[in-house]
Amino acid sequence: MSASVLNRETCDLSQNTIQSIEMQQHPVSSLPPIFSRPTVITAQPQGTRAPIPVYTSDWVSSLNLQLDAFSDSYFLANVEQLEIQQVVDLSTLLGRSERRFQYRVKIPKAETVFLAMEMRSEAQESSWSCSNLIGNDLSLNVLDQCGKTAFLMRINSNWTYTLNRLHKITVGNSNLIGTVEENFGIVGSSFTVYDARRNELCSIYGPNVCGCCMYQEAQFQVISIDGTHQIASIIHQWDNTLYDYTVLITFPINTHMKLKSLLLAAAFLLEHMYFKKKKPPPRAFS
Repeated sequence: MSASVLNRETCDLSQNTIQSIEMQQHPVSSLPPIFSRPTVITAQPQGTRAPIPVYTSDWVSSLNLQLDAFSDSYFLANVEQLEIQQVVDLSTLLGRSERRFQYRVKIPKAETVFLAMEMRSEAQESSWSCSNLIGNDLSLNVLDQCGKTAFLMRINSNWTYTLNRLHKITVGNSNLIGTVEENFGIVGSSFTVYDARRNELCSIYGPNVCGCCMYQEAQFQVISIDGTHQIASIIHQWDNTLYDYTVLITFPINTHMKLKSLLLAAAFLLEHMYFKKKKPPPRAFS
């Protein structure tokens, strides 16, 4: 055998040996691993999840998700201001139905919390009497965001022996919550807020003017029952955006929800006594 042939066979043998060594160091298998028993996951992977970003610029609060399971006075939790806006139905403006006042109760610059609608009993609608002309008794059905009756408010009045008519509003849902009652006075308006057990909760004082001369922009102070400090306010004011008057109720955020509902009723009573009117025509824009 020649030397060249021997060298070539030696070179081929060396290459085969190197490839065999590399395959042993880096084995390649296309078959999946085989497990002798089924795999059971006994622990979930641990780790922290990044919070979902929430953008709060021009944010308008919405309590729908949190409050769907609640009703009644729970909608007043964590609320420190309420605004009452009068709403007029188009059919009423066109004379197609009897004039009924509706009110939207909302958090200022945020969502509507309640919708209040006037109701009259069938006896009042079917019969005629002098009491229908001078009594002006009515009921307000206050609906919450779920469309359920949150409060039923009834306004009525009684004549005293001095021929003065004193107004009263009663607030309840499944149970009586309390009343707001007008006090007798020659000049100025005064009211007392009672709970269901007739305990006095606070007093409400208005401007020192006769009721028939009440200012269109008026402030009523809610004073503690001992008369030492103011705890809330009810203001009838002009709104340049709506081109109409609104009622603004302000109270501490930690005020009991039942007292908030009674102050809301007091605002409706004041609206009924002093400010109830037809909505002015819309402003004409040039």
